[in-house]
Amino acid sequence: MDEKMAALDANDTWELTSLPKGQEIKWVYKVKHNANVFVNRYKTRLVAKGYAQTYGIDYEETYNPIAKMTNVRAIVAMTA
Repeated sequence: MDEKMAALDANDTWELTSLPKGQEIKWVYKVKHNANVFVNRYKTRLVAKGYAQTYGIDYEETYNPIAKMTNVRAIVAMTA
């Protein structure tokens, strides 16, 4: 957790502010396994909007939309 915070701080990922009243943040931990069931690594996420997640429904889901260059090229080629 300390390594994750140090990396986020070194990259200027965010600006530190105070939390609004009634809001909280929490760490979500996950263990990643290899195909042979050995522990590969430990992952952590800092969840600031945890109040909107329901355990068993969307608690473990993460989705980050990423624009890949191949997709950008395809869209530009279609519009041209």
